[in-house]
Amino acid sequence: MNMRQKLRHLNWTLILGAVLVGFMILIALIGPALAPQDPMKENFAQFVDGAIRTPPYPAFRVPGYPLGTDRWGRDLWSRMLWGVRPTLIMVTAVAGFRLVVGIMLGLLIGWADGRKARRLDSFLSSLLSIPVLIVAMIGIYAIGVDKGLWAFIFGLGITGWAETARMVSEQTRIVKRQTFIEAARALGAGERLILFNHILRQIMSLVWALLAFEISSTLLVAAELGFLEIYIGGGVWIEVFDFQAVNVAGLPELGQMLATALVKISDPSAMLIIGSFIFLGVLGFNLLGEGLRIELTQKEFGRRAGLLPQQINEWLEAHVIVPLRYWLELNGRKVRVAVLLFVIITGGWIYYQRNTYLFTETETVLQTPGNHLWGTELHDSYGTSYVPFSMDTSPELKWQAQIPGGASGGPVVYADGTLVIAGQENILMAFTPQGDMLWQVPLDATPIGTPALDAQGRVYVADVEGHVTAFDAQGNQLWNVEASGTRQATSGPIISSDGMIYLTLIDAVAAISSDGVLVWRKTAADVFVDSPPGLSADESLVYLKDVALDAATGQIQEIQIIPEAQTLFTEPVFFTGADGRDYYRNGHVVMHWQIIEAGLQVDPALTWEATSFVLFNPLYQGMTPNKLTWLYYTTEYSDGRMIWLDEQSRLVGNFEFSTTNSRLMAVGEKGEAYLCAPTGRRIQCVMAVPGVAEPIWDISIDNGSRLMGGALVPGTLYVSAADGMLYALSATSGDAQP
Repeated sequence: MNMRQKLRHLNWTLILGAVLVGFMILIALIGPALAPQDPMKENFAQFVDGAIRTPPYPAFRVPGYPLGTDRWGRDLWSRMLWGVRPTLIMVTAVAGFRLVVGIMLGLLIGWADGRKARRLDSFLSSLLSIPVLIVAMIGIYAIGVDKGLWAFIFGLGITGWAETARMVSEQTRIVKRQTFIEAARALGAGERLILFNHILRQIMSLVWALLAFEISSTLLVAAELGFLEIYIGGGVWIEVFDFQAVNVAGLPELGQMLATALVKISDPSAMLIIGSFIFLGVLGFNLLGEGLRIELTQKEFGRRAGLLPQQINEWLEAHVIVPLRYWLELNGRKVRVAVLLFVIITGGWIYYQRNTYLFTETETVLQTPGNHLWGTELHDSYGTSYVPFSMDTSPELKWQAQIPGGASGGPVVYADGTLVIAGQENILMAFTPQGDMLWQVPLDATPIGTPALDAQGRVYVADVEGHVTAFDAQGNQLWNVEASGTRQATSGPIISSDGMIYLTLIDAVAAISSDGVLVWRKTAADVFVDSPPGLSADESLVYLKDVALDAATGQIQEIQIIPEAQTLFTEPVFFTGADGRDYYRNGHVVMHWQIIEAGLQVDPALTWEATSFVLFNPLYQGMTPNKLTWLYYTTEYSDGRMIWLDEQSRLVGNFEFSTTNSRLMAVGEKGEAYLCAPTGRRIQCVMAVPGVAEPIWDISIDNGSRLMGGALVPGTLYVSAADGMLYALSATSGDAQP
């Protein structure tokens, strides 16, 4: 036979199928490493043909995005490279389940005789007449699409095994009439032995072809489900307004990408690209299955073409399966114990990987000056809101006090538990941890925000006239300085470790020395800002929103984390984490950055699929010492939502606080959030823990006025309200101790 004849008689169906399947498997293995972009990075503004456009961006028109983007500006090519792996894992798991169930039931149906066989055949025919897609949808929704892979295994496996069972049952009926089966019966072999030692062995050569067909069928149904917006990690509709909802679409998966590909009916290019990729996968597995079937059944040139798979099966039977069966019979108990240990160890490892942040032990790097329990509005001058303890027990109202005119902000708390708070009737008051008033002194003007404490115990208060006043720990006034004659203060002050005082003046930042001298004042923002500035981790910079100023001179520093075009409508901010590192948030994306000898270094972004849950950017953000990123969303018009992400950008917590105008009081040592909000005629406070849908505790106070601030110290949560009440919520029966 010459070369042309050899090539003509090659099984090209099998070869082409193997090439396509091999390509899919290769992409699943190394695709994420080849992705040029972060598949979760959103880009809502980009230059296209000389003008700024919003996504989706067309293919081959934007540098760095060869196939264009989806509706959120995420690189389509990178998402496809990332999406093949979870898709193949899902369809292979489902196909494996369907194959095993189909073979087992096919053996039993094919072995049955008489009336029982006819009933089972009728039942199997009935299952085959039901569309798999409809059954899969019902099954997935019955389990819950949020259950992930298990819901899809159940939904796609309810009737998906029927075709395999039909083929296996037909082969079983053929084999059971063979002479060697009758001989086995005559020698006294039982039905179980015949089924699994003789009949199953004869049909095992079909398994490879059946598996390929099952994967192809599962991939096709998964694509159909994806087109109907039912996919792993999604398919959940979230109501954002009355009669308006959006669909969850997060980590890349081919079904999910197909569901969200069509943005405009006039431009189906993204859907065609993703659909073509899925088509290649379906075609590849179909060709592979058909090629294996040809190898098993076709005879050419006087020889059986299926010798290669049959030889493999015979070798496995002689050298692997039979010796393994005998060994298992002798060591069955040891094997069961080993399997149990493997399951326990694997489960523990998976749990550890999913909750790594819980096991990372680090110490808090940043402290308040003087180690006070609560030194300024956001706990410390870095604005971390982090405290190195938790209040696991539900608190009770311990005491309450009236603040004349209402509090201007929250309290600050000394290391010994003494707290100081400012009232809007131009007054500054100090209380013991038991609620007894120590002293009160008048102020020259209406205070703004929360006071601040320095390392020597001095108290600093800002007022509406743009002044800062200093008091000692006994309430004696030390000095008063004008930070601005044209701008009023819009936040309370913060104090650096060397005693420098910083505060916000509408759109500017002022720096005042510890002895009351104005050092510098600099306009830094182009919007009204009512939050205090924050210090960088090394205190060399002062942050006001997305502007970084030199702490010593007030000069604005040119630190461009991302192109300015990508910051439209994202309300970017610089902030410092409780781990002692500097971060930048742009929209829902958080990045660690630092300046090294080579220049600016920005680490990979951490983000989550926010567009399906929230309509606004976070109001608060931070990082715990064990690298747990948190974002808190709240407005006067939307419910609160606390989000936690681990170092691998995995969503480890999504807590909805179903009330508007809420406030984050603090973040504890386990990453838990302490949240409060006015709800009608009451103030509700809860403790939310990552990964838990319901609050650990929930307490309400008979007061529905607006929140002004709060502080969390060991054993006690302080809450101040606009109507003048200061509440101490204690988790202990005795006094709160620092």
